[in-house]
Amino acid sequence: LKPSSVSNVWFDFHAECKKGRWDRLKYLLDDVRPCLDNHGYFCAIPEANSSWEILGLQNGVVRTNCMDCLDRTNVVQSMFGRYILY
Repeated sequence: LKPSSVSNVWFDFHAECKKGRWDRLKYLLDDVRPCLDNHGYFCAIPEANSSWEILGLQNGVVRTNCMDCLDRTNVVQSMFGRYILY
């Protein structure tokens, strides 16, 4: 793994989204969208003979960390997941 293949994005969830400003999460998504698009996702469909046809591979992972709140971490991860799926 090359150091250049790992990126860090700083986003102060508490400061950006205070007073219920959930719409400001779009700024985080805008920052990471190119990485998410490059990562793709794994996709496979079952075949009749109990095997799988691989349609797509995932090329990366996203790790989020909130220092004091798992709920905020989950909000960000679910936003990324919804972006990839839709």
